Amino acid sequence: MPMTTADLHNEQLNLRPFTMADGADYYALVREKSVATNAGFTPVAGLMEAQYLLKRQLTSPQLFAIVLRATGKVIGSIGLYERMNAQGEPAPSQMDLGYMLNVAYWHHGYMTAAVHLLQKYAFEALALKRLTASCLQANVASALILQHAGFRQYDQVTHPAYAQFGAGQTELFFENVPTKSTTGDEHDATR
Repeated sequence: MPMTTADLHNEQLNLRPFTMADGADYYALVREKSVATNAGFTPVAGLMEAQYLLKRQLTSPQLFAIVLRATGKVIGSIGLYERMNAQGEPAPSQMDLGYMLNVAYWHHGYMTAAVHLLQKYAFEALALKRLTASCLQANVASALILQHAGFRQYDQVTHPAYAQFGAGQTELFFENVPTKSTTGDEHDATR
């Protein structure tokens, strides 16, 4: 999939590709234990490690920095990731949604707004037929964000105690398909 050049924004946020100039803001995001735990990675130990991760993120074609328009500060990331089918092949017209937000900006509606922007982009510009996402059951805020965006839970799995992500915790799986409100079409997709 080609790198995105989409211009996604609302009154509060811009979603744009990351650049290496975002290093300090990205470090503030990925060093937080609560952010890392919810997103399934280990918090970074220093700025150099964050810059290394950011450099790798620059190659992700549908990954966006969430930028607060009032300040120009990167406050999070949101992206679409390749979804694999049961045979281990890319699932056609489907992608996984992933996101993380700097703790200082939690509970202000920013991630809900960012999910809505990316959801519209996914269904209209990319013509996807299904978006999926997951979160740990304890991450109630993330589940609410997905529900407010029209995602519905379709499965859950309790991870074994030795699992790398969510050891001993239950992960909730959500899906969303295009509807009249996300595509502008006159028909609703059936679920």
